[in-house]
Amino acid sequence: MQVEILKKVVDEVGKGKKACLVFITEVKGSVPGANDSMMAVFEDGQTFGTIGGGPMEYEVTKKAIEAIKNEKDDSFDLRLNKSSDLNMICGGENKGYIKVFMPQPQLIIYGAGHVGQKLARVAVRTGFDVTVVDPREEFKDKEDFIGIKKFLAMDSKEANAYIDFSSSNTYLVICTTNSDKEVLTNVLGKDYKYIGMIGSRHKIKLVFDDLKERGIDQKYLDQIYTPIGFDIDNGKVEEIAISIISQILAVKNNKYKEFI
Repeated sequence: MQVEILKKVVDEVGKGKKACLVFITEVKGSVPGANDSMMAVFEDGQTFGTIGGGPMEYEVTKKAIEAIKNEKDDSFDLRLNKSSDLNMICGGENKGYIKVFMPQPQLIIYGAGHVGQKLARVAVRTGFDVTVVDPREEFKDKEDFIGIKKFLAMDSKEANAYIDFSSSNTYLVICTTNSDKEVLTNVLGKDYKYIGMIGSRHKIKLVFDDLKERGIDQKYLDQIYTPIGFDIDNGKVEEIAISIISQILAVKNNKYKEFI
């Protein structure tokens, strides 16, 4: 059973979802569960396995869901007696640990040109699952795309059906040749933690003005990091890619405010 529980956690994380493993580390007295009892808890509150059931498991499940939300491991020490919050008569004590497992962050790069290529290269080496979206199939074998998760040779609207967007795990970069507006139209309003678009201030203004005329709400435009990246590059494509990944990492690690 333990192997099946571990597989469930691995499968969930492999889908880009967060999950946690809850296990009992110490029992005292007469209590439900036993040493080494474990269960998996998922983002949606579903569980697999058991650590003893009843009010104790219910309370630990709530604590595990909160740990997933906070993306931090936690522990618990529950006394099962009439004077405790659980109001149980077992008279024992359960101690345990909650281990949170995070999926690899995914970076979706719209555009397989020079910036997209260099960004993909550095992102793969920084621990991102990278997907590149570009209808030009002949670009998929570029050297800088070695190690990416997938190359979707299609337009953004079609490609988005193959992307599992997540507000805590998805980072979007738009660096197309001439279809930024189309990409933005197709992704704004989806779940993501970061969205950035390359381009001059003049170009960005034109794109934003056009999108507002199309009825795009300003609140979505305000989410876009643009001009993209930190202002640290010298204009070379390799340094532009580094400036972008630096900004993404600052957002990912909740340190962006330290740099503005």
